[in-house]
Amino acid sequence: MKSFRKPFTWGLTAAVVVLFALHPAQAGEFAKVGTVGTQFLKIPIGARGVAMGHAFSALSNDATAMFWNPAGLTSIEGSTVLLEHVNWLADMSFDAVGAAHKLNNAWAVGVFAATLNSGDIERTTVEFQSGTGTYYAVTDMMAGVTVATMLTDRFSFGANLKYVREDLDGEIASAYAVDVGTNYDTRWHTIKLSMSIRNFGPEIQLAGTYVDYDRGQPYAEKEFLPYQFPMIFKLGFSAEPIKTATQTLTLVGELEHPNDNLERYNIGAEFGFQQLFFLRGGYVFRHDTLGLSAGIGAMWNGFGIDYAFSDFSVLDQVHRFNVHFTF
Repeated sequence: MKSFRKPFTWGLTAAVVVLFALHPAQAGEFAKVGTVGTQFLKIPIGARGVAMGHAFSALSNDATAMFWNPAGLTSIEGSTVLLEHVNWLADMSFDAVGAAHKLNNAWAVGVFAATLNSGDIERTTVEFQSGTGTYYAVTDMMAGVTVATMLTDRFSFGANLKYVREDLDGEIASAYAVDVGTNYDTRWHTIKLSMSIRNFGPEIQLAGTYVDYDRGQPYAEKEFLPYQFPMIFKLGFSAEPIKTATQTLTLVGELEHPNDNLERYNIGAEFGFQQLFFLRGGYVFRHDTLGLSAGIGAMWNGFGIDYAFSDFSVLDQVHRFNVHFTF
């Protein structure tokens, strides 16, 4: 055990140092908050990854890989289906579904969809700032396909093509975006590395016009300005310092670089017992509100259920459940 522990510790330490040194925090960093749209694309999918501090890109090996790192889809066995529902912040609801199939030893494919619904929101105007008595809803959705392949016995690549649509009280914007990701198995003390880019695409723009006001009076009818997708670049690692027939311990870490905020550092862990029950925890650093996350999971005979808790500080706490089937 000692002969393994020392090189593993050095290897894991080196992976962490390299990961977080690739983009060090700079003095005077500027957070470009509010400069991109389609914010619902940032909502993570998969209670397991959320519970592990959102540091799931290098570990994703189930249907949720389509939402974290599509390259991980090559790790599934057979066919798998995921269903998730989240009571999101501000009384919004978020739902996601995914299905994937392993074609052979080298290829896997999948399809997925997700929706965010705001519920009823009362309309307000310049004249009726307390409400007009009429209501509307904001609905966001995405749907796409995934293809993943093993380029070598150690290196995998995956990509998503997805259609994104926003409906803000009848004003609609839509466009296509892509996600790409890679996984690399170092075969050195169970350490795996990953890289992914999510939500890469053209600018998106709401159709229609709006009335601009100056000092309470209608001034001009203008078109909506185009905005970018919330593109995110991630580097991650995973390792299993303990892996026996009855117990497993998995450690994960991730550097996250969004195009509209400061870099974030995520860490997480999962302890498994008998490959039946799992305890998870993690932390997101340098986030405005999100910090601690935790969760549990159970798997039996191809059926799994996962729960995750996220603490958004002053905003609220978010609880999510998902179920998945493998056959």
